Amino acid sequence: MRAKFVLVCMLCQSEFDAAPMYRCPECTGALEPRYELSGMVRHDHADPEQVYFDLLPLASRDFLDSGVTVRTPCRPAPRLGEAIGVPGLWIKDESRQPTRTTKDRLASLVTSVLRQFGVKEFVGSSTGNSSTALARAVRMDPTMRARFFCGKDFVANHDIPDHSRTALTVVDGSYVDASAEARGYAAREGIHFDAGFFNWARREGLKLAYLEAFDAMDRAPDVVVQAISSGMGMLAAHKGAREYLALGELSAMPAFLMVQEESCAPAARGWQEGRTELSDAHLIEDPRGLATAILLGDGSPYYPYLHSIAAGTGGAIVSAARADLVTARRMLSDLEDVDVCYASAAAVAAVRDGASSGRISPDETVLVNLTGRSRMVDGL
Repeated sequence: MRAKFVLVCMLCQSEFDAAPMYRCPECTGALEPRYELSGMVRHDHADPEQVYFDLLPLASRDFLDSGVTVRTPCRPAPRLGEAIGVPGLWIKDESRQPTRTTKDRLASLVTSVLRQFGVKEFVGSSTGNSSTALARAVRMDPTMRARFFCGKDFVANHDIPDHSRTALTVVDGSYVDASAEARGYAAREGIHFDAGFFNWARREGLKLAYLEAFDAMDRAPDVVVQAISSGMGMLAAHKGAREYLALGELSAMPAFLMVQEESCAPAARGWQEGRTELSDAHLIEDPRGLATAILLGDGSPYYPYLHSIAAGTGGAIVSAARADLVTARRMLSDLEDVDVCYASAAAVAAVRDGASSGRISPDETVLVNLTGRSRMVDGL
């Protein structure tokens, strides 16, 4: 196998041959795949990964499983846009994915990349959506196995049925505690560790939601908005925009607006304080809120990357209050007939607030990625 990409450190720019590693050996920075950006062709196929194969870190299409993800709609939202003061509002509805969130996209690439490098077993953790999507993708490949870890408060967010090749271990602690336990288990057992935010395969999968959106829009977005926990989706979006700019497929780099729920917003607080790094003072020991998919109390490992994107594009990292999440979710349902989770609603709440405060002007085109909907019966 001859890989079509190299890995480059996002901090020190060191370059490495393609391999299943996620941190720079020189400075521990995040790695990302880079390609020779020429001659990209969109292929006619039902699977998004096949459509954008030329911009994926795979040497062969044979490493992809079909049906892990679907292409989702991106459309104007005129009624909601008028109501919140942003007539040029577009929404990307990732709730149409098989497990109801955009995390199916990362699952498709994680399993494909592992398959490419001959890795048949891995360990990971999440607040629910990532592990649920990854477990489904693993079950589609009879040669693969995975064990997932989660904090006790996030058990209800997981949908991992009993299966001989997927298992869920509940940790008496937070998401951070569960991640530490997963990392330790992987090290003790000699099993590949997924690495979450730092897993570049995850980000390459999430990137496809934005490539689809850019292709669907009749103009380039001025502002891109998404709710964040670690923020790997925003790194994915930014990389997709960079690649499309280099290919001449996008006319300008949009501003990136990242959103957290006010009750758990370490990155938003750091941004407001003008910090380039977070300290222990920003740690939230017991994250609480409606937007359970983005309740990450320790954002320090990821914040420098998010700060760089926000500062470099004229964007920002903001928070949205609980009441505004409730209002935004109801408006999406009433005005656009779209049912999403509170994390997705946070992005709309931030746009509404941005329009009210003047951060977003009425003549700007705004793309909101609605990352998913709840799998719980009561929708909370």
